[in-house]
Amino acid sequence: MRRDYWETLCNIWAAERWQQTSTIMKVNRAANLEANMHTGGSVSFATHQSRLEKELKRLPTFQEVFDRTHKKKGTDQYISDRAREVAESYNQQMTEKYVGVDEQPQLDPEVWVAASGAPNKGHVYGFGNSMDTSRMLSGTSSSASQSSAFNTGTQVTDALQAQLSQTLSQVISQALSQVSIPPQAAPSTSAQAPHLS
Repeated sequence: MRRDYWETLCNIWAAERWQQTSTIMKVNRAANLEANMHTGGSVSFATHQSRLEKELKRLPTFQEVFDRTHKKKGTDQYISDRAREVAESYNQQMTEKYVGVDEQPQLDPEVWVAASGAPNKGHVYGFGNSMDTSRMLSGTSSSASQSSAFNTGTQVTDALQAQLSQTLSQVISQALSQVSIPPQAAPSTSAQAPHLS
């Protein structure tokens, strides 16, 4: 990263307003540790889904991706009681709802919300922060049509990339406006700047 970009970011991060926001976010994350626990690391949900699809040689179910991101590596043990309870409840409800049906949908959002609890501030437990829950929980009643948002990994990836690009652009513009740099001087997110040593 160019030195002047780095120094600009350091100045933004040192600003009192940024520090206040950071403190608020830190308190929020600490308030409910189980809500923030997963084993996915910095890898996105869509990337975990894609990797699992290659490994299984088929499209994984939402339950399988959830298990991948909420179980301790190399074990069959969930990282929290909540993760275990939600997974068990979802599995049981899916079995009951689709009894006698040859193939269950990849995801039934209605069943997932019933198992995990109502959305909290627009976020559904287990969906990750980058998944657009509003489309999946918009009130349409067909589980099959709702699950199509999860069925095509490329659509999820494309949507996530578009949202990330838009969010990154907004954050950079906001950050630069705080230090009085016109937005057109913002570094391009598409080109990589050289790293500092």
